[in-house]
Amino acid sequence: MEKTVLNYSIKDGVFHIIWNMVFVVLGIYFLSLINVEKFTFKFSNLVLPIVAVLFIVVYGKKAVMTLFNFHKKIIFSQEGLELNEIFYEWKDIVFPRVIVKTEHTAKYNLSYKEFYLTFVYKQKTIEIKIDDYDVSENEIKELLKKYTPKFTPNTMSENKTVYQPIHDFDQIITLEQYYDLEYEDSEEAIKDIQKLAVKDLESVKRFCENNLYTQPDKVRFVYYALSEDEDLDKWADFLSDEFRRVYQIGLDQNNVKELSSVINEIIVETIDSYRAEGVREVLLKALDHKNFEIRLNALEFLPDWIDEQVLKSNSAIVSKLRQKLKDPEWKIRWETSKLLERNKIAFESLSTLDKLRRFINP
Repeated sequence: MEKTVLNYSIKDGVFHIIWNMVFVVLGIYFLSLINVEKFTFKFSNLVLPIVAVLFIVVYGKKAVMTLFNFHKKIIFSQEGLELNEIFYEWKDIVFPRVIVKTEHTAKYNLSYKEFYLTFVYKQKTIEIKIDDYDVSENEIKELLKKYTPKFTPNTMSENKTVYQPIHDFDQIITLEQYYDLEYEDSEEAIKDIQKLAVKDLESVKRFCENNLYTQPDKVRFVYYALSEDEDLDKWADFLSDEFRRVYQIGLDQNNVKELSSVINEIIVETIDSYRAEGVREVLLKALDHKNFEIRLNALEFLPDWIDEQVLKSNSAIVSKLRQKLKDPEWKIRWETSKLLERNKIAFESLSTLDKLRRFINP
C-alpha cells in the first residue's frame, strides 16, 4: 500500500529543547546565587528561589515534552490520514485543507504566520501545525490532491477532466470539479477566479448573492479561490462581508448548518479590521441562539476570527465568552473554556462534573 510519511522536524525540535534548556540553566544559576546560611523566609528573599524553580520546572517540562514529540508522524495513504497514531478515514473527513494563521506575541509585539492542516471529522474540527514537521504548506496541498479520494482521478474512467478557462461567470466550475483537475489546471482555475474578481468584484458579489442556494458549490469555489490568493489581504474586506452576510442569512432562516459548508471555504488573514468585527458581531449573536447546534457552530467558527490581540482590546467578547461558561449545554461550556484558555484569558474553572463529561463523551 502506497503511503507518504512526514516526520516531526528534528531540527526544530532540537532548537526548542536548546532554547528551553537556556532557561533551565538560568534557573539553576539563580539557585546558586542563594546564600543558604543567610536565607530567611522574607518576601524579598523568596522572589529569587521562586523564579528559579519556575524556570526549571516550566521550561524543563517543555524540553522533556519536545523529546516526546520526536516520534510523531503524519501519514498519508489511500485509506486515510494518520496524525500521531490516530487514524482518520477519508470517508469521514470533510474540508481537508491548509490554512494560515497570523499569531501575535503581545510581549514582543511580533506577528508571525503559522500553517495548519485542518479538516472536519465527524463534526469535530481537527487542526495540526505543519510547521512542526519536515514539510511545506505546498507539499501538504499536493499530498491532499494525491491521496484524498475526491482529488484522485476515477480509475474507471479513461477520460480525465479537461479544464476550460474561466472567462465569465457562466464558466465557473464547482469545487468538486476543481478537485478533479490536474494540479496545473487547478492552479489555473484559481487564478481565473482571481482575475474575474480583480476585473469586477461587484459582479462577483452579485454572483455569490444570486447563486447561494441555486449553485452553492460554485459559490464555495469562488470563496475558496479568493482565500487561496497569496495576497490574501486584497480580498479580506470582501470575504469578511460575505461571511457575515451568508451567516446572517443562515440565522434568519434557521439553516446555519447548511450554509456553513459554503463559508467554510472563507479564510481571512487580517482579523483586526472593521469588517472582521462585523463577523464577530454576528457570531456572538449566534452564541445566544436558542438552538444548541447553532451556538456550537458559532463557537467552532469564532477561533478563526479572534486572537489574543483582538480579545485584549475587546472586553465585550471576553464578557460574552465568560457568560457561555454558564450555558445549559456542557459541550458549549467545554468548547468555550478551551477557546479562552487558548487565548490566555482567565476564567472560572469548569466543574469536576464537566471535566468528567469530556472523558465520557469525547
